[in-house]
Amino acid sequence: MAAELRNLSLTSLRSFYAVGRHCHLRRAAEELHVSHPALSRQIRELEERLGTALFLRSGNRLSLTAAGKRLHRSVADAFGRLEQGLLTLDPDNLAGEVVIAATATIASRWLLRILAEVQQRYPEIRLRLTTIEPRAARLDEEADIAICLGEPDAPGRQVTPLYQEHYLPVASPQLLQAHGRALRPADLLKLPLLHDRQQQWRGWFTAQGVEYTPAIQGVTVDYAYQAIEAARLGMGVALADRLEVSEDLTSGRLATVIERPYTIGQFLYLVSDHHGAMHDRARLVLESVFQWLETRGAALATQAQALQQALSPAAKNADS
Repeated sequence: MAAELRNLSLTSLRSFYAVGRHCHLRRAAEELHVSHPALSRQIRELEERLGTALFLRSGNRLSLTAAGKRLHRSVADAFGRLEQGLLTLDPDNLAGEVVIAATATIASRWLLRILAEVQQRYPEIRLRLTTIEPRAARLDEEADIAICLGEPDAPGRQVTPLYQEHYLPVASPQLLQAHGRALRPADLLKLPLLHDRQQQWRGWFTAQGVEYTPAIQGVTVDYAYQAIEAARLGMGVALADRLEVSEDLTSGRLATVIERPYTIGQFLYLVSDHHGAMHDRARLVLESVFQWLETRGAALATQAQALQQALSPAAKNADS
């Protein structure tokens, strides 16, 4: 089998890919600009080399066998990635601007890291990052991509739930060591709490069955990223989304005070053009966002997983 695989031609795989998409020899032959008999012969030779049937034949109708479906998925992915790789070699195709809108916390805590990778991989793309408020009702229409806390009103755009934030109380290890014992939820009321404009502490304490009584101690800031930075400096305990502090937790700059995630029941939303109308620059940025989130263990919403699949090189190639 290994020797046979080495002798497979790209032409035969391309023919198989076209026939598998159409499940119709004549339409596939027209697409490839080859004769019907020649295409049929290529498919038979491919099956003989592989030693397995790839299609079930019923008159003029074709359907993929189980083996054919597995091979077709692999071939579609391979051709899609090849096309994407060739695309990125053309600087004229990628040259241009992508405008990304996000909240200040999302931008500073993880989005800029993704954009730095995009900039390094695709220097032809000009990136412009703009700031939006949490739970913004309307967005600037010039944004190609927006990542919002709360669902915005974006007529004519694709609005996709991305993932649901899970908040944890975090603090500097030095602050926790000073207390020297395991903390219960009620014990946090005795510590300086860090507040931002979202005011999530009351909801967190209620979810833990603790009556919330604001303490005199603590600091109030505008944005969550400022509360996280204050926690790193030992100024108190911040309530932060796990993803936003993932690198701090890994490095030891921050530690979880109590492992009891809390969700506000609201998603982060992704706003973009519909995937069929999206230009390649925005597509590459979004693919990088999805890849980064997955490697950090973010549980993408079902709709986001579907969009990620639709943006994949194989899906794009199949659509064409």
